[in-house]
Amino acid sequence: MAVRHILLDMDGVIADFMGAILELHGQRELADKWPDGEADYAGVLGMTKDEFWKPVDGLGGRFWAGFPPYPWLNELLTLLRETAPFTISTSPSRSAACASAKVEWLREHFQEPLYMDFMIGTQKYLLAKPDVVLIDDQHKNIDKFREHGGQAILFPQPWNSNFAITDRIGYVRSELEKLV
Repeated sequence: MAVRHILLDMDGVIADFMGAILELHGQRELADKWPDGEADYAGVLGMTKDEFWKPVDGLGGRFWAGFPPYPWLNELLTLLRETAPFTISTSPSRSAACASAKVEWLREHFQEPLYMDFMIGTQKYLLAKPDVVLIDDQHKNIDKFREHGGQAILFPQPWNSNFAITDRIGYVRSELEKLV
């Protein structure tokens, strides 16, 4: 089956949410010592979800607009452009400022002042179709997308079951080749 479109997650795939959140909580050293496959960020930091999100919400959009892209951003985008059209599909936080800050981030890092190819929402599975692929770092998003008829690639990160894969772009390339 041909891949008609790709949905690309933002936080944890192209934007370094984890590095930014660890920095904000003063625990940057955990980036190299993250427990394999552990997706409960607040739990790893020994916090409740409210304690975890409070400083993020306090910064408003500055938190979301300010974190760096991952070093593989351009290589991943090149791969996707060679495969099919893509859209950034990202989930908002509890802060109302999150959505506009994510748009600001995309416009800065995609070098297009009016970059518009994005969707913001938590229900990515609503976009699932047999010829649409979601690339995401969260199992819950991958599982729901597949349940609703889409194809999905779990992007390797320390907090998911693909934690041992170090060649992230090579992995995505090989998974996409299986779908094309």
